Amino acid sequence: MNELPEPSPWFIRHFGEHSQSVMLALAKAGRAAHERSLDAKSGSQLTSNEAYGSFWVILPEEVSAHLAFLPGREVIRPTGSRYDLVVFDGTLIFPAKCGRGSAGADRIRLGRSDFRRRVFSLEGEASRSMQEQLEFELELEGDLDAAVMDGSFGSATRVSLVAYDVSARGGLQHVYVGEANLESSGLVTWHYREELSLHLLAGEGAALVGLGEPASARFDDAPLPESDLTLLKPGGLPSTDVEAERAPETGTEGASDDLP
Repeated sequence: MNELPEPSPWFIRHFGEHSQSVMLALAKAGRAAHERSLDAKSGSQLTSNEAYGSFWVILPEEVSAHLAFLPGREVIRPTGSRYDLVVFDGTLIFPAKCGRGSAGADRIRLGRSDFRRRVFSLEGEASRSMQEQLEFELELEGDLDAAVMDGSFGSATRVSLVAYDVSARGGLQHVYVGEANLESSGLVTWHYREELSLHLLAGEGAALVGLGEPASARFDDAPLPESDLTLLKPGGLPSTDVEAERAPETGTEGASDDLP
């Protein structure tokens, strides 16, 4: 397997000594969710992608399973959620599929819901003040802090978004991780973002070079061909056998090469 890249200061701040393992686990979870969604599409025998659309609910299951190694992690089911989420050291890890209308890392859209609004309110006071200025179509009853502190988010005090750019045809393309707010339009506004290298997943399959074979070969590794040609002495002429070089007579001399 390829050597894991050095984690960023952001990863170290959130996951400490487990940073590299978390990076690999998040990438593997996306790949596993994609494969399960393809199986669902194949099993449904539908020509459309409705069955593959189960990715959004399969993904949190895979993330939770792949992060099972984290010591002291919490597995919670917040009010209004249809799946479990993982909290580690105060950070709620929120995985989501980039929604329709997304266009690159800076134009990611997520589906809007009351639950997701509550998730993205798990920020510090500065971010929360900014969040409260946004106009959401789905309004909560009562104070936002009261909704967040309903007890169903466990020990989470902040949220880390893990956005997966994936499709049935293209597979897993990008995995973005960071801190963000969700606008009323569903557009993600990143405060911090980095992209996981999908080279993390390279080298886990069968090797392309068989055992006992050279790792690589050059086009000029073959021996040079031998030649009977020699250099002529200055002023010398080559000796030729005129009779030997004369073509035999076939009776067709002067005939055209064109076929009828």
